Amino acid sequence: MNKVNKLAGKKPLILDGAMGTELVHRGINIPLPIWSADTNLTNPEVVLKIHQNYVSAGADILTTNTFRSTTYTYRKAGYSQRKAKDQARDSLMSAVDLARKAAHENTIIAGSITAVEDCYSPNLYPGKNSAEDTYGELIEWFTETGVDLLLFETMGNLEEITIALESSRNVNKDRWVSLILKDSEHILDGHSLEDCVNMIKEFSISCLLLNCNKIETTNNALEPFLSLWTEEWGVYPNLGKTDFDNDYFDIINDSKFGDSISLYLDQSPAVIGACCGSNPRHIEMLKSIINNY
Repeated sequence: MNKVNKLAGKKPLILDGAMGTELVHRGINIPLPIWSADTNLTNPEVVLKIHQNYVSAGADILTTNTFRSTTYTYRKAGYSQRKAKDQARDSLMSAVDLARKAAHENTIIAGSITAVEDCYSPNLYPGKNSAEDTYGELIEWFTETGVDLLLFETMGNLEEITIALESSRNVNKDRWVSLILKDSEHILDGHSLEDCVNMIKEFSISCLLLNCNKIETTNNALEPFLSLWTEEWGVYPNLGKTDFDNDYFDIINDSKFGDSISLYLDQSPAVIGACCGSNPRHIEMLKSIINNY
């Protein structure tokens, strides 16, 4: 049976937590624009250990450390076209290998793909050609690796989401999409959540999620989101106290985290996890809440 079919289980699948902020916590320098991508090549043992810690904490799904493993990003960092492509591909292939080394037999490996530019700045969307090139390349590479699913995450630009789904339409694997919001009724670029969800319904995706908003934004969006989407869904909020400022070291307390997890469980999600600012302790806490729910 396809491991992803575990979505049909009674308990939600547990998604792992943050990679970037956890690398910083462990003393790794990850400057923009490449962010965490180079650590797959320069500090693979740290990436592997973080994955292992999440599996030990109870994660059913490991997301590959590929948030910025793109030719576009390496070009932005000053690499030549050829070197940028080679470095991005090497980073992605290493990331998948590291996730697999940490995985248990039934662990799901999700190929992480995000916005071409800064996911917090949908206005920087570079246009159709760059998006098609980037998503086409990533989908080709991930297909080669045989990951269990493609996770388009922290997506906040309607045109870009459309291109990502169109580019992956013929891929023979599960596709999940996770949205970042401006507020409870709009995705980050200002388009209505309703328009975005209706567009996504035109594609065969397996799960629609919300991620990387602070707890309050996520909680406020839950009712309108679930009124629009009635299929399998999930949520993994960031733990920062404010939206979109990259300050994920000043995080919410455990009580607020636990209360919100219980709120989500009341609505029967298929997938649940935590995003920026989280660590393996939060995933362990999440697993305990689910087991005792």
